Amino acid sequence: MPMPPDSVDLHTHTRHSDGLDTPAELVVKAARQGVRRLAVTDHDTLTALPEARASGAACGVEVLTGIELSVQHGDFNDIHLLGYFFDSEDAALNACLARLKEGRTQRGLEILHRVNRRLSDLGRAPLDSRRVQQYASGVLTRPHLAQALVDQSYCKGHQEAFRDFLIPCNAPKPLLSLEEGLRLIADAGGVCSLAHPGTLSTDPNVLDPLLAAAKSLGLAGLEVYHRAHHPDTTPFFEAVALRHHLVPTGGSDYHGRPTGPTLGEIAPGYPVPGAALHDLQRFAASRKSD
Repeated sequence: MPMPPDSVDLHTHTRHSDGLDTPAELVVKAARQGVRRLAVTDHDTLTALPEARASGAACGVEVLTGIELSVQHGDFNDIHLLGYFFDSEDAALNACLARLKEGRTQRGLEILHRVNRRLSDLGRAPLDSRRVQQYASGVLTRPHLAQALVDQSYCKGHQEAFRDFLIPCNAPKPLLSLEEGLRLIADAGGVCSLAHPGTLSTDPNVLDPLLAAAKSLGLAGLEVYHRAHHPDTTPFFEAVALRHHLVPTGGSDYHGRPTGPTLGEIAPGYPVPGAALHDLQRFAASRKSD
């Protein structure tokens, strides 16, 4: 099925965080898939943007400024905020991201150390640190380690790698508060959408207080259209977004894995709605004019 002419994808990742593609590879794949507007939303980093923008200019894909920030609030220890339309050169934003990068770097190395200790206990050769870090163009993350475990035939796939090694060997990652994350993007001129809320809860008694608090702090959107929601809970999250006056957004959450989603789609044959971008752009423009 061909992509619609306003085809978009507002949630993608590269090797600069936990994806497997270079920024150029991601953009070329998007062009081949028919995606015309692409947000690169790596975790807590903007380092993929220059290469992605250059590739987009060469192959006719508009690369949108984006990021996925990890934040915490109350009992929620890992909420993801998708930021859009901000100034990628903002000094305060980049200073904060530099601090987060250092924390993530130390976390990746600590997880690698724990994985190797577990492998040693099992009588297996450890992963080579220098070789493993070649999987990442930025910070070494758990998906990069999962791929290394698969490539070394220690696991059959990413799910097994997480189950047997990466979850037992996990280390905490540095997090901002929900208020800090929302303010950071707002001060840089952007807006935020809450990523894949279905991974947090589908209980209104749990979600509604979180979204009310986030809305009061400046949250603009809710990622309604996501593969984790399709098809069973998409109508539920459409109603949640309407109830909280949040813009419904969407994206593939593409990471470059062969068994993962297709760029521009939340499920085979179900493209990300073009309105996800258009409505968010209108909201952002109205906020700036206030």
